Amino acid sequence: MPTPPLSDEELLRSLEVRNRHRTLDDAARELGITRSTLQNRLLRAAERGLDGSTPVKIPLNQKVKGISTLTDVAGNVILQWTKTTTDEKAAAVESAIRDAFERYRSPAILPAPTGYTDESLLVVYPVVDLHLGLFSWAKETGEDYDLKIAADLLRSSVSNLVGRAAPARTALILDMGDYFHTDNSKNQTARSGNPLDVDTRYGKVAQVGVELAVEVIELALQKHERVEYRKLPGNHDDETSLMLAIALAAWFRDNPRVSISTDPSRFFMKQFGLCMVAATHGDMLKMGDMAGYMAAKWPREWGETEHRYGYTGHVHHDRVKAGNGVRLESFNTLAAKDAWHAGEGYMSPRSMVSITLHRDYGEVDRLTACLPMLKRAA
Repeated sequence: MPTPPLSDEELLRSLEVRNRHRTLDDAARELGITRSTLQNRLLRAAERGLDGSTPVKIPLNQKVKGISTLTDVAGNVILQWTKTTTDEKAAAVESAIRDAFERYRSPAILPAPTGYTDESLLVVYPVVDLHLGLFSWAKETGEDYDLKIAADLLRSSVSNLVGRAAPARTALILDMGDYFHTDNSKNQTARSGNPLDVDTRYGKVAQVGVELAVEVIELALQKHERVEYRKLPGNHDDETSLMLAIALAAWFRDNPRVSISTDPSRFFMKQFGLCMVAATHGDMLKMGDMAGYMAAKWPREWGETEHRYGYTGHVHHDRVKAGNGVRLESFNTLAAKDAWHAGEGYMSPRSMVSITLHRDYGEVDRLTACLPMLKRAA
């Protein structure tokens, strides 16, 4: 059990006895302690300023190695100073703490976009099945894919699309699910237990995922006055989806230009003028059932709108089906195929889109960032 620290009274007693004796040995003998113990007590007393001096301020990466004292012939203290040396362990701890806080330092609130922004426009940026943390080996699947490649692709895609997008006042970053490839460190799907090809440790993927989502939001802030973000859960990231949303809400809590939804529901809906946008991952409610679900779930918004859109992910390829008052759509993904899907012969283009909606006229523009374009730019 560690020895409790000495009280100020005990240290003052040691100082008083030391000042009555010419030598440390005599003072230690009266106190019934060793010379080295007395020296240690005098060090502690000097650090606390109990000798009448200002308490010694020891830098975080230093430690006390001794006290030097200048006395006159009568033994009276004329001058005393504390000697320190670098504490390597403390210096390493200090460096680690500084690095950690620097890494998570909240960014300053970005200035409002320069120039004109159009309040009648909404730009939707669907982030579809990125599968961050998926590992794919080109010799086996035809394409390399890992944590860094995935992050670089999303970052460059959003940068490309934001740069070309209409100057809408509001942007909606709509993550359609399966942003993360795995929901935990077991590296298997939660429902079926299928093994997953994973690039690295779960903790690292989660950390990169949060930082990457922050970058995506900040990229959108450079063009749009307001950014709304919604993370839908997928079958690969049921639990991690909410974690990501909560982390982003904390990160941007002081930024009035950013709105982060922490709704855990598997469904999203936004009304924008005469437009209705609904979304779900697509692994449970199928695309063909979305129109009926939208009408039943949001009857007021259904009745107030003319242009209705239902977005899904999950299938990793674009597909459009119109009917029953809704334009239903799934999207291509930026992710490469894993070994199983490559072996099954799945083929689809890899891309990301942005969709511009006018509050009265519905979809008026669409941009695509495709893989060949991104590779050439890189």
